[in-house]
Amino acid sequence: MAIGSLGSLGIGSGVLTSDTLNKLKEAEMNAHLGLYNSQLETNTSRQKDLAELEAKLLAFQTAVSSLGDASQFNKKKVSPSVSGDSAAASLVVGSLSNLTNMKVIVEQLAQKDVYQSNGFKDKTASVMKSLGINGENGKTSFTITQDGKDYKIDIDESTTVAQLAEKINSVTGGKIEAKLVNTGDKDNPYRLVVQSTETGTKNNISFSGDEKLLKAMGWELDKDSISAGGLYGFRPQGAGEENKDKISGTFSGKPEDKLLNPGEESTSFTFVIKNGERYDRFTINIDENTTYESLAEDLRKQTNGKVELKIEDGGKLSFRATNGGDLSIFDGGYATDAEGNIDQANYTRDSKATSLLKNKFGIELDTSTPQGYNVSKDNENHIQKGMDAIFSVDGVKMTRPTNTITDIGPDITLELKQKGEISFNVTQDTEAISQSLESLATAYNDLMINLNAATKYDPDAGTKGNFVGVSEIYNIKSQINNILLQTITVDGTVVVGDSDSSDGIKVSSKVSLSLADYGLTLSDGVLSFDSGKFNSKFNEDPEMAEKFFVGHNGFEDIDLVGDRVSGFGEGDIKFEEGKFTITYNDETIDLGKTANGDPFTLTGDTDVEKAQNLVDHINSFGLEGLEASFEIINQGTADQKIQFKIKGTSGSNLEIQGDSDFLKKFGLSSRTIYSVYKEETGTFGILKNTMGEIMSSDGSFGGYKESLTKESKNLNETIENTKKSIEGRYDTMWSRWAAYDSIIAKLNNQASVISNMINAANNQNS
Repeated sequence: MAIGSLGSLGIGSGVLTSDTLNKLKEAEMNAHLGLYNSQLETNTSRQKDLAELEAKLLAFQTAVSSLGDASQFNKKKVSPSVSGDSAAASLVVGSLSNLTNMKVIVEQLAQKDVYQSNGFKDKTASVMKSLGINGENGKTSFTITQDGKDYKIDIDESTTVAQLAEKINSVTGGKIEAKLVNTGDKDNPYRLVVQSTETGTKNNISFSGDEKLLKAMGWELDKDSISAGGLYGFRPQGAGEENKDKISGTFSGKPEDKLLNPGEESTSFTFVIKNGERYDRFTINIDENTTYESLAEDLRKQTNGKVELKIEDGGKLSFRATNGGDLSIFDGGYATDAEGNIDQANYTRDSKATSLLKNKFGIELDTSTPQGYNVSKDNENHIQKGMDAIFSVDGVKMTRPTNTITDIGPDITLELKQKGEISFNVTQDTEAISQSLESLATAYNDLMINLNAATKYDPDAGTKGNFVGVSEIYNIKSQINNILLQTITVDGTVVVGDSDSSDGIKVSSKVSLSLADYGLTLSDGVLSFDSGKFNSKFNEDPEMAEKFFVGHNGFEDIDLVGDRVSGFGEGDIKFEEGKFTITYNDETIDLGKTANGDPFTLTGDTDVEKAQNLVDHINSFGLEGLEASFEIINQGTADQKIQFKIKGTSGSNLEIQGDSDFLKKFGLSSRTIYSVYKEETGTFGILKNTMGEIMSSDGSFGGYKESLTKESKNLNETIENTKKSIEGRYDTMWSRWAAYDSIIAKLNNQASVISNMINAANNQNS
């Protein structure tokens, strides 16, 4: 019941009025709620200031987080010597690369192999009728060969020119693209364009099949010119399906007899081994000094033992694929271009090789086996020849089937654009870090202005901030400053020189660093940043800077260094299975086999050649993070030694197993080296963690913010409950006062009646 809702209170008594009761209630409300309201006002003010402080803290935390992120320190800046449309190449370098500079000379871009057909009058007309081809029973076919795969294209009398394009696309599964183009020619406007989908000589197109059809299409074959991807070789005449790993022949004379007469022009044999769908091709040159014996040796070395020539008693000999594959021979070798340069994308038959096989080896080839034939060199319908990119990187000449090069180094992408020369300078991209440090200084100074005002007490002016005496807020400043001013020790490098004028050399060392070393200084409570000082210090050792700023977590690299050895002995070293194995990244390689699964024999005329071949053999398996190398000790002296090294960078344990005596030849032994995990936290890594703790609900700021929220809720609840309690009591009091007033009013009425009666009696008596 609301007090004062009935204005009649006090009529009876003249004392117990609503006004009196309301004044009592107001006095009690003020007495009880004044403290709570004052506390709530302080809480509200603090929450408002805390929201402003939180915005400053979040801005500072954001700046800290970016500097505590390792990716910030891994960005690379590539500065090309030539830019824009005239640049010969472009370079993208990722965070995993250690590249500092590169010089690129582009000699030739990779391009697709492109053919066009002769013209057709009507794209909906029959191909066979348009070309005057009868075929067999109204059908014919031709084969397109690419990278060792044959795609047979069947045609019948109903196949139209447009449908032929569709057939090629379907049969080749997108490896070769065919399309019809309208050239605008008045008589025969439609031409079929056939091209490799990808660039590079390995994707070059060659043909076989109905030669009349191909000639009519404009693709007349040169059967002495064969594309590398279409070279399958020939088997001897009359050879059956048995012993396909072997080609037998005869000879008269002695193993040391020379194969060619003095002054006779040299020639070549090419041996082809087919294993499943894989083809290995080996071209062996034969000159006037080549004998049967030297040919056998050349075969063994150049094929790594995959092909052997066995000379038997009784004038018999045989070539054999030692890995069990199907063996064929091609009577010729690599083609040459107009300038006499070897063209490894094509092979040419040589009549001298044909005669040599027949006369000196008793082998006549069955040349009816289809190959991937090229068209003649002057065929105008071969409108673009497929080519590999030819370029050099820092003087090393390279070829690739594509203009996008991704395998010249980790996290490096080189895009070839045109012929020309260009240099790239690669540096750590410090601009983003410098901007982050500038932002950090600004955010810090804004934060400290807010913190100082919120925690300042001025006794003279009689003013104080909202958070004076609040340790959770006051201590934030010292927590941050302690980290910004600390010195930490990291693995880095120092320069050691013989004199003040010497550039000196860098040596590994423990280095103590502070943010002041990198241009971030705190003076009179103001944080300032010197970008010039930062860049200078950072560029001294970017890796050390990253460790100082962010820290370093991960497995340490494994460096296995063998004993110094020499004298591997004359002759080849045969690797047998189980004698030398390496386990890394949970993958075991047996060096008794090549990466292709063939038996491995270590060849080389010197220790250095053998060391290089062994290192190449280990690296050919492509174990991620594992690299073998060797060092020549005391090179050129009588005490020259070889020292093998194996480096692991992916955090895996390294295990070497095998025959102890065999491993000892290479300065190695059976052992396991365990990768060690190392964890270090840098300055901003520490500050990032500290800011996270401060802002969390369990931290000083987050916890205090939560306590203010709870306090506000509790105060509002207390005020509301107190109001309800007082309201309730005064409602009860009003009811009681109303009852008292009613009783008094009745008594007053009774008294008035008695008084009237007395007065009336008195009046009668008088």
